[in-house]
Amino acid sequence: MSARGTTTGRRLAVAAVVTAVVLGAAWTQRRDLAGVVRGVHLADPRWLLVLGAALLLWWAAWTALHAAALAGVTRVRAADLPAVAGGAVAAVALNSVVTSAGLAGLAAMTRAGRRRGMPGPQVATGYLLAATVTDLGFLLVMLAGFGVLGARGELTGLDRLAGGLFGLLSVARVALTVLAVRRPAALEALAARAARVRAAVLRRPAAPPDQARTRELVEAADVLTRRPVRAVPPLLAATAVDVAGVLMLWAALAAVGGPRDLGLALSAYVLASVAAILGPLPGGIGAAELGAAAALAVAGVPLGTAAAATLLFRVAEFWVPLAVGGLAWVALREEES
Repeated sequence: MSARGTTTGRRLAVAAVVTAVVLGAAWTQRRDLAGVVRGVHLADPRWLLVLGAALLLWWAAWTALHAAALAGVTRVRAADLPAVAGGAVAAVALNSVVTSAGLAGLAAMTRAGRRRGMPGPQVATGYLLAATVTDLGFLLVMLAGFGVLGARGELTGLDRLAGGLFGLLSVARVALTVLAVRRPAALEALAARAARVRAAVLRRPAAPPDQARTRELVEAADVLTRRPVRAVPPLLAATAVDVAGVLMLWAALAAVGGPRDLGLALSAYVLASVAAILGPLPGGIGAAELGAAAALAVAGVPLGTAAAATLLFRVAEFWVPLAVGGLAWVALREEES
């Protein structure tokens, strides 16, 4: 069997295990989950409109993030914004289905930039800058929200666990950023070593190091560390992405009759996001749903209501963007064919 076939088989096996766990949990709680379909069917249409508005805000924030990051390294005109928006939407979809630390979407932004005649290296640097500040934006939202929850005495153990795990990930990425600026050669060596470890785990040949991609990462890190003012606009847009995500979960919870508590929505959103990062499947499928539902259930939300809210949230935050972004990606490819 080829290496690609082996990797696909392992992913299918992981998906089967996750599915079995979810189905097992659903069977043990089948009486409570009987209200999920009823809750979604009877969802308040006014709150569904709020959910839709939050989704539009989420898309707009992604577009603003990539436009601002590009503007930090090259000129972006008003006429370029539709292409940037299409690239941003497609990039979100690609990153949802490909496990690549957010780098899969670079293909979409590269095509969008080429469509508008933007220099390829600058587009790549802008995209990597956007990918870098995305985590910082989430960190700002998490810390601000946890500060409010702590002041209200509502910070849970799950919140602390999720925050601690994401904090460790953030420290590692900051270390990589510093390494990229101060010791690019060491970063290349680390990337090569990581590729060898990945190849050994997956039992496939190690891919040769992508020196062009490493240089782009170094340039993005240089913009972030040496000219931090240029990173402020994309950072604000990245923060807006996660604020919109919290609003989506808040609206989904209210739509099915759950508590209209922004603090609870924030807690569930953070746990869902961290679970999605750590989950074995692309897009956090299974892990994000379990994380959000667990946070809501621990807070006292009935399981059926928590599951219905999580379902609505993931449809808005994952499945709809995946479908729309997939169409945008197909359109970008057809324009170049």
